[in-house]
Amino acid sequence: MKSHSTFFRFATACLLAVVTVTTALAFEGKVAMTMSSASGDGSMPMTYFLKGTHMRIEMAIPPDKQNKNGGTFATIMDLEKKEMIMLMPEQKMYMVHTISDAASEKAKAKAAEADFAPTGRKEKIAGIEATEYVGHSDKKLTELWVTKELGQFMMANQGKGGKKGAQGSAWAKFAEQGDFFALRVIQRAKEGAPEDFHMEVTAVDKGPQADALFLPPADYQKFEMPGMGDMMKGMIPGQ
Repeated sequence: MKSHSTFFRFATACLLAVVTVTTALAFEGKVAMTMSSASGDGSMPMTYFLKGTHMRIEMAIPPDKQNKNGGTFATIMDLEKKEMIMLMPEQKMYMVHTISDAASEKAKAKAAEADFAPTGRKEKIAGIEATEYVGHSDKKLTELWVTKELGQFMMANQGKGGKKGAQGSAWAKFAEQGDFFALRVIQRAKEGAPEDFHMEVTAVDKGPQADALFLPPADYQKFEMPGMGDMMKGMIPGQ
């Protein structure tokens, strides 16, 4: 099956996004964002669909050496069941993976590393008023713009440029503990240095989301890959 490496990279990112989230999402609607890193992956658009304890993440993967044509992937999360459904649109297949609790305590401890402080600056991002905090995360100076209008929400992995992934980052733990939603994250080696990572919400659409978004399509076939669980264990902190 083509695009295996890209698919697993995306699936791991989605697991990292929600492995410690246990509460219902307070916001129902759609959130669009882009991520880019100094590693040269290009800008990656992502869309989150949120409803109750359900989340759907769609990502357009740019072409790379392993996947010259790029691709589109989607993952559905049921935070109450702690279940992840990974969709493969090109193959019309899906896989199911259980989200483990093993990383919860380790991830919570990550918040103690956060040294974020408010700067007093405010700005509207995608129509939502955001407050800036600055601190250090992943050994980088991090500018974090957050809001409480959208409830608590974990972001997906940073891609190749962020080895630990957002779930394992101090900025993500700080946002989680403060019930913040991160609208913009910028990381650089030091003040004035070029950006190593940039994530920003580009649009927020509040409103009802169809139940069908959070279920695998009827014409998709369930796919079982031997050793899938063992592969994921090496990628997820605490497993």
